[in-house]
Amino acid sequence: SKANGSTPPKKHAWEYYIHFEGKDRRMDRWVPYEWLRFKGPEMTMEIVHDNHGFDEVSLRNHEEATKVRNIDQIQVGPHVMNTWYFSPFPAEYTKYRKLFFCEFCLSFFGQKSELARHSRKCCWTSPPGNEIYRSKDQGIEVAMFEVDGGKELIYTQNICYIAKLFLDHKTLWEDTTPFLFYVLTEVTPRGCCVVGYFSKEKSTELHSHGNNVACILTLPCHQRKGFGKFLISLSYELSKIEGKTGAPEEPISDLGQQAYNSYWKGVVLDILADPSYTEITIAEISQLTSMTYKHIEQTLKALDIIQYDSAEGYQISVPNSLIKAHQERKRKISEDKTRIYVRPADPRKVRWYPHHARLLQKRARLK
Repeated sequence: SKANGSTPPKKHAWEYYIHFEGKDRRMDRWVPYEWLRFKGPEMTMEIVHDNHGFDEVSLRNHEEATKVRNIDQIQVGPHVMNTWYFSPFPAEYTKYRKLFFCEFCLSFFGQKSELARHSRKCCWTSPPGNEIYRSKDQGIEVAMFEVDGGKELIYTQNICYIAKLFLDHKTLWEDTTPFLFYVLTEVTPRGCCVVGYFSKEKSTELHSHGNNVACILTLPCHQRKGFGKFLISLSYELSKIEGKTGAPEEPISDLGQQAYNSYWKGVVLDILADPSYTEITIAEISQLTSMTYKHIEQTLKALDIIQYDSAEGYQISVPNSLIKAHQERKRKISEDKTRIYVRPADPRKVRWYPHHARLLQKRARLK
């Protein structure tokens, strides 16, 4: 200390990137040297590896290539978000710890002054695609746009760069041509600002079942407002229009799995609570919801309402207490006028036609 004339310790100039064993990599962080303790009690820990659908070799390669988060923060419009994972931005941007995104065209910059110059010239006020949905309820208005990855390459690549910062076990494709992007926006006086999106492969429309979502994300600054459940519900509304069952592509993140489980439970309970369905089969639930048999069975088991009878096989038995609790939760949400919340997609407001059918019609007109 200065009082006894000794020299204060020199501050260490380095920071260290740390990972917590057994924890998701979104908990990784840079810390100063002073925070580290190199000696301590021996600890034993059971580490559970969730491979998210990767084989062991692919998982090791993925974790080695992406183990250090390269961007600490991003700002999209007025919202500043701490990032969770590595994203393969172009090399010239890796020297920045924070990136600034235009909230409309999603162009990104390393300096706030660069974004300010861009914003004075940018004339975008919405995503570059067809509006397929719009609704307003509980203090928020939303609009959904379909963006073709083959026509809007830069925009869709930029949204993938953002998504990769918050999704670990997903591959970022340089060529977004095979994908359609469904971009959810909040309608504000400034324009339609991105809050989340999901993508799907164009080729999936050619099959009677398969993945109706390749990647799905709600930006962290917009979570807990119902946007995630809205995105999931709209993906199933599109599957209903296509007349097929669908499911999210695996691997899916732990937070994504929680959102899907909540949505599936709500949809199944809505049907079972309907007095017009005194008897119903899994096949009929699938036809009504476009959920796969696998996910319906998983949901019924999670709700503990499917039972096996040696004489009649599996039977669905729903206690009234479960239905009442579900209806009470929905009532509280709908009556809470102070909460900013978007409800699941209303099928009456969807203005959409399958991409493949549109291509066939266009070719027929050209002939």
